[in-house]
Amino acid sequence: MLKEIKEKLHSGMGRDIVWTFAIQMLIMLCSFAINKLLANRLSIDEFGQYNVIKRSVQVLSFVMLAGIGIALPRYIPIYRNSNPPRPVAPLLSAAFIYMIGISVAVVAICLLFSPQMQPVITGQSNNSSLLLIALSYAFILAMAQYVFAYYRGMGRFMWYNSTQLAMQLAIIMPLIVLPILTVGNVFGSWLIITVLLVAYLMGRELWKYANTSCQPHPCSHLSTHLTTIVKYASGRLIADFFQFSLAAFPLIYISNTQGLQATAYFAVGITFITMIIPLFSFLGIILLPYISQAIARHEMTAANRLVNRLSLLYALAAICFIAILWLFTDFLTALLFSNDYVVTSQLTRIMILAILPQAAYMLFRNTIDAVSVVPYNAIILGICLAVMVAGFMLSVSPVHFAWAYVAVSALQGLLSWGTWMIVRKK
Repeated sequence: MLKEIKEKLHSGMGRDIVWTFAIQMLIMLCSFAINKLLANRLSIDEFGQYNVIKRSVQVLSFVMLAGIGIALPRYIPIYRNSNPPRPVAPLLSAAFIYMIGISVAVVAICLLFSPQMQPVITGQSNNSSLLLIALSYAFILAMAQYVFAYYRGMGRFMWYNSTQLAMQLAIIMPLIVLPILTVGNVFGSWLIITVLLVAYLMGRELWKYANTSCQPHPCSHLSTHLTTIVKYASGRLIADFFQFSLAAFPLIYISNTQGLQATAYFAVGITFITMIIPLFSFLGIILLPYISQAIARHEMTAANRLVNRLSLLYALAAICFIAILWLFTDFLTALLFSNDYVVTSQLTRIMILAILPQAAYMLFRNTIDAVSVVPYNAIILGICLAVMVAGFMLSVSPVHFAWAYVAVSALQGLLSWGTWMIVRKK
């Protein structure tokens, strides 16, 4: 058994897993630092508004990304492992054009319906400058995810993880050095930093491509690649919208019905979950290109065996995290936020139960996308979002909101597991 584990760790996939896990741990620590600084330097209402904008930006960003974050890691390995290998430059160009088109449409809709969108995106009305900052930040985050998806598809996990860590470290700096911290200058400074980082990364890759004479022009047969991208990514676009709406909707709904203070308190539980869940998603990040390779090589038996083993590991790890957070809720809330948020402990203990089913979803969603072009995840998440909306509308207290959140997470995990059981046999 030890020999088998050692061999796995020394394999290409094993090195990717160890490296990704280490970096994800550092990114999680950065998230702790960011939330600690914001919780202490912003008022409770401002912290609530920050969380509304943060979740709204995530939804907008992944809609602008248009499913490319899943499409590139799936198709780049398939292109490269084809016989003969197919060039990936036209695929990248098609993906970029598709993403820009969707982004322009999203920005146009938000600006056209600005009076209606401002309370949803920013948590307040009559603040058009903050809306523009949020939209700009969402777009540049989509561009960053485009670059990250390219790194994943190419198997360059060291670059994928290192650039994410660099971004997290960079956005901590303004939270420390700015003499006065407001919601506006937080997102404004993050926008500038992210623009500079993305410009460097894209410029570096374009310079490398320009100096590689053996590759064909990226516009060759572009329509074929664009059709491939649109057919696969359009369903994933809907899935990304549903997925991040599940995280954003509770805070947006509570901010409009209960106020920003209640939003800040509810955000504590969601923040604990979103700090932990990336530790489960990191294997899914690596699984998608590897399972795509297995499909190209007709090695699904090995892929099935790997996912079955990881299912048990995920369940045990999730239970451990829940137990730790349950036992030390007050201490961790004061440590990672401030003493003002210890009153949320009851809500937090309920909400952290969602870690187990959400961990299961993190495992199965990438394997489902790797095996099937049918957007099963979009269907799963659409069902869950509809149930969440209904559950929140029927809830009358913060405790009811918390249990509704957990129930939807449980449904999400069960549906993803059941879907994997079906598609893996096809």
